Amino acid sequence: MLTSLFGDLGSPNDPRGRARRAAEGPDFAATAILESTATEVSDQGHMVDKHTRDLFVTGSPSEAIRQQLKATRADLETATRQITLFDPARMWASSVIKALSDASGQPIERLHLRHQNTLATIALIERTALPRRVEDPLKVYHTDVRDSSSDAQSIPVALMESSHLTAVVIAPMPTSALEQIVGMLNAAARGANWRCPTLLFMLSTPVAQMAPRIAAMPWPERLNVMVTTEPMTSASAVWNNVLNVWNKVKGVPQWDGAELRATLGENDFPIKVADLEPPITGKVAARAVASSPADKPATSVRVDAARASLDSTRMLRALDQLMQVEGMLACCVVDSSTGMVLGSQRADEADDLNVELAAATHTEVLKAHRRASREMGCGDRVDEIIVTHARRHQVLRTVTAHPELFVLAVLDKLRTNLALARFKIMDAEKALS
Repeated sequence: MLTSLFGDLGSPNDPRGRARRAAEGPDFAATAILESTATEVSDQGHMVDKHTRDLFVTGSPSEAIRQQLKATRADLETATRQITLFDPARMWASSVIKALSDASGQPIERLHLRHQNTLATIALIERTALPRRVEDPLKVYHTDVRDSSSDAQSIPVALMESSHLTAVVIAPMPTSALEQIVGMLNAAARGANWRCPTLLFMLSTPVAQMAPRIAAMPWPERLNVMVTTEPMTSASAVWNNVLNVWNKVKGVPQWDGAELRATLGENDFPIKVADLEPPITGKVAARAVASSPADKPATSVRVDAARASLDSTRMLRALDQLMQVEGMLACCVVDSSTGMVLGSQRADEADDLNVELAAATHTEVLKAHRRASREMGCGDRVDEIIVTHARRHQVLRTVTAHPELFVLAVLDKLRTNLALARFKIMDAEKALS
């Protein structure tokens, strides 16, 4: 008996395997599995086993996944165990899997689906498991499809169908490609095999304008669709947004499932990954965008309007006006939850100035000031921070209407009237409101 990520697969000579394949039909056959294990030391000092399996198949690999999940998963009716990451641009999902494995010390299991005749890779499926104190481990999947055939492209859908949460990570891409992905998912959600109760779209800031169009799609009534706009700068930021949503919806049963299970408290999940990346990239967990399942109408689509409400045209206009200030070297608008630059301008003579580094550094400065302010009993509101060193002033001004954002201006100390510059920065902050 041979083991894959999806249960036990019999060898060709195994009578039990022959009997099952006869019952399942001719769409799928597993001929052999080659397995290897390598032990590595993670960034946190854990000894982590990396399991790799090669599964040689004929027929339909997506149908094989459906059959194996149906045969081996006893929890398909309740939302307790599986999250699938769908990352069409291949930017973040694999990094999230690795970061979770490093943080938890759990192995990464990799399954290579290969054509039996050509040995060409159809897809690479990665999985890691996260331990939980009360329940079975939570399994996080990601599929990297290497084959352009329509059946190979259906492999991620086969995993989504039996997941309890599907997180679609949308990196910058052409609008036409994004519309095609959304249309494909809408069609899949209407299929007979779809059982996933929650579909989360995580839009990076450059494609935030697609949020209303996704919300306007005719999604199935029972599907819980959420749309967030997130500045994605690290694997930890991506995962923390997924985790926040999971903690809100994990008690929602799958379609045609059992009654709504009692939802455990948010603190039952032991791994909130906030330190997987260097501090400069931002460590704070993304803000939850959904209320409790009991408060949610069955037909609604939730859009994270707070993050999407910043007008990009207004922001660029405010930055252009700031650049007219005498001695202004660079200015930008920054998300303090991640340290990501949402928009920036830089003078030609300041080509040595790393705006992204300055933004990330001042994100940590702002956090430190807010923490100190709370400890002194003054609350966590910080209006302005001015840092002066040898040649430059750096002025940080928080945005009143968007507490998670701040304006950062870097000025030439010898050419700038700091008092006048501060008034101009205040005007820019008000313009963003």
